Parts: sequence; structure tokens; C-alpha cells
Amino acid sequence: MSTANLRRHLHETRNRPAGINNRRDVQRDHYLLLMKRWIGGAVLAPACLVTAITLIMMLWRAVARMDFLKSEEFVFFTLGGFAWALAYLAGLRPVTAYVFGHEFSHLVTARMFGGRIFDWKVSAEGGYVETDKSNTWITLAPYLIPFYTLIIMLVFGIVGLALDMQQAHDVHLWKLTVHLKPSRLLYALVGLTWCFHATYTVKTVIAEQGDLKRNGEFFSMMLIFLINAFLLIALFLASSPAPGLGFMEVARCWWSVASGMFGWLWHLVF
Repeated sequence: MSTANLRRHLHETRNRPAGINNRRDVQRDHYLLLMKRWIGGAVLAPACLVTAITLIMMLWRAVARMDFLKSEEFVFFTLGGFAWALAYLAGLRPVTAYVFGHEFSHLVTARMFGGRIFDWKVSAEGGYVETDKSNTWITLAPYLIPFYTLIIMLVFGIVGLALDMQQAHDVHLWKLTVHLKPSRLLYALVGLTWCFHATYTVKTVIAEQGDLKRNGEFFSMMLIFLINAFLLIALFLASSPAPGLGFMEVARCWWSVASGMFGWLWHLVF
């Protein structure tokens, strides 16, 4: 079967009414959607609440007990975030860049799960990826993965193999010589690109993208919030000036909040 005929066959299979041949698939999809609703309410929603409280607690401890707000990582991450905010308020709308990152995230994730890519398109009006594979991670990948942040971290990771990221270097710009520390540029670009990701993720969720409806909007929103909250915690750990603050301390804090909430709920109900 040619590529064009295969794409047409897949399209017709996905979109024709539920008849005798595909009724079992429709029932399976309905069951999976119902199960995701239960998972979203019983598992993801409580996990989101616990994670949000944990993140707030860790930030409060950092602000109250450490020099977190004065740290180089936080200062330049915040500057990058402010730079994006000013650009956005000034009217900058890099929609095509977002659509490219969005569709490329679909494409890469589909390939990671063994899917074949038949066609894909990117434009300021939107985009699409045609593949024979679909699951929760493929459809929600653009909302879970800060695409450009990962690119920035990958590039600087490679540069860091040959260049001291903490050492200031002279950069010649026309008639100016700037003393630039690569790590500061990294923090600023991570702040800018992550805020770019967060802005367009919120805008796309509000616009009720079909990606969310395929997995159930509530389930999708809970999963998006949870993964992005964990990403924030990871960035917080990476930028924290306290040597004793690590994954295990965050895990203990998370478990403490979860057990406290469960104990309170247990006493309330029983």
C-alpha cells in the first residue's frame, strides 16, 4: 500500500461511524477515557495538590532561610522571565516558533514510541503531524516538554564540555567588549524559554485544543500541571545555593504533606 493510500486508510478508520467492524475499538476508547477520568480525580488531582503545596513550602524555606533570592541562578532566570514578559507585552508573538516546537514534540515522541511519520506541517495558522501511533504521551508531549528549554540546556551542555561555564570570557560585539559568564546566559535563556513555554501552554489549554479532549480535559490538565510542577521543582533544586537541599529532602517534604493531608481526610471521614 502506498504512503498516500495508507494515510487515507488510517484517516477513514479513525473517522468513520462506529459500525460492526470498529464497535469494539469505540468501546475500548470509551473505557480508557472513563478510566482516565477516574485516575485524574482519584490520583492526579490529589498528587497535584500535594506537589503544589510542596513547591510553595520549598520556595518559602529557600526565601526565609537561604540566600536564594540573591543567587546567581535565580537572578538571571528571573531576568530571562522578565525579558520574555516585556517582549510579550510589547506585542511579540512568535507563533510559528511555538507551533514548530509543538508539532516537533509530537513528532519526536511518536518516533520514540515506534510510530511512523507520514507528513507534518508548521505555519503561523497551525500545524499537524500524521502518524500511525497515538497515546497519552504523544498527544500531550508539547504541554509536558519545554521544547526550547531542553534545546538550550542541550546546547550549553555540549558547550560546557569544552568551555568553563563559570569563567567569564571576553565577547567582542562591534566596538564593545563584554565580559560574559556562560552560566549566566544559560540561566537567563532557560528563564526566557520556560516562561515562553508556560505562556503558550496556558493559551493553548484555554483554547481547548483537541489534544486535551482525546485524553479527557480534566485528566490532561491534571497531568500537565503535575509534570510542569515537577519541572519547576527540578529547576529549583538545580538553582538552589544550599548544598543540603536535594531530591531526598523534597521527597520527604512531599511525603510529609501527603501523609498529613491523608490523615486529616481520614479523621474527617471516619
